Amino acid sequence: MLSEALLEELRFKGEGSDLDYKAERYRFAQASDDDKSEMLKDILAFANAYREAPAYILLGFKENAPHPAEVTGLPPDGAIDDSRVQQFVNSKLNAKLEFRYEEGLLGDRHIAVISIPKQRRPFYLTRDYGKLTRDTVYVRRGSSTGIASPDEIARMGTIRGVVKTVLDFQTPDNDPLPNAFERRFINFPARLPSLERDRNVFLTTTFLVNADYYREGAVYHSSWNRVFQARLLLTNQSEFSLGDAHLEVVVRCPEGETASMLRADEMPDVPSSTYFPLANAHLEHAGQAVTIDDRGKMPVAHVALGTIRPGQTVRAEEDIAILPSGPGVYSIQVRILANEIPTPLLAEHQLEVTGPLVSVSEQEFFLSWNSFPDDED
Repeated sequence: MLSEALLEELRFKGEGSDLDYKAERYRFAQASDDDKSEMLKDILAFANAYREAPAYILLGFKENAPHPAEVTGLPPDGAIDDSRVQQFVNSKLNAKLEFRYEEGLLGDRHIAVISIPKQRRPFYLTRDYGKLTRDTVYVRRGSSTGIASPDEIARMGTIRGVVKTVLDFQTPDNDPLPNAFERRFINFPARLPSLERDRNVFLTTTFLVNADYYREGAVYHSSWNRVFQARLLLTNQSEFSLGDAHLEVVVRCPEGETASMLRADEMPDVPSSTYFPLANAHLEHAGQAVTIDDRGKMPVAHVALGTIRPGQTVRAEEDIAILPSGPGVYSIQVRILANEIPTPLLAEHQLEVTGPLVSVSEQEFFLSWNSFPDDED
């Protein structure tokens, strides 16, 4: 059954090529062929309609423009079984039509929903049935149903079918990304001193002392001990190309925890006590296909994949480094977008991160400076 949020959203839409309200349930059980053909005609018309999103027939609703549709409800008795409707519809058509019939509750009202995804068309009857005639393409235009013209039918043949994709989550070694990681969460002192120049050591003007050496070291050890990296691969299993394919990646965290994201090639390097001054030390990478936007409440990784041909697998330009703040169950959630995908597809990989929380004092930091464990797996 559709979510209550989506049903509420649909109530505010008017009837059209992707939505219809029915105050009563279709006559189906022990109904005449003429009565049953009413349901069949509506399903066919929506399946053949020109639209960008799934179509819905909401039963137990009454249009109440300009206000939201009224939820009138259906009698609990007389519910229709999806499997019977599937067999009834598809036994009469030229091709298999994907749809779903569901009955359930919205609040305390019994309702029913017919969901019809966008798919390859046209659909038509192979023999006369009830009020419907064979080889006739019924189509929904706005809030009315008619018979498609030859030109309309010809254009239907060019409409692309169902989008099918597979998103794989892998490690940098191209193995499946595990569902569990063990990491160390090291908490260093909030303030560490600057590295000062040793007066007994002569340094040419070519090299300068890196005053942030200890602070960079704390970031380096903290980051590499808690990080895990995800490699994303998208396979197009559709019968057509996906243009301007794009992934949006976020990490949902357990309560009280956070997670930052970086490109894997932007993880901190081993710090050096000296550095060579550059004219521009903050060069931006131009034309990156993987970027991290951390200006919102949670960071979002944007992954541009370009055009993906049928059967082709495209790997993200760079792996994503995810740095959880502490143990817990995290979820990598991905929205898949493309020119041919009217509503973003969703993929998710859940994992549990375990490991100790380690607090390091300033004295311990300097005593153990050269012995902090590094975890770069």
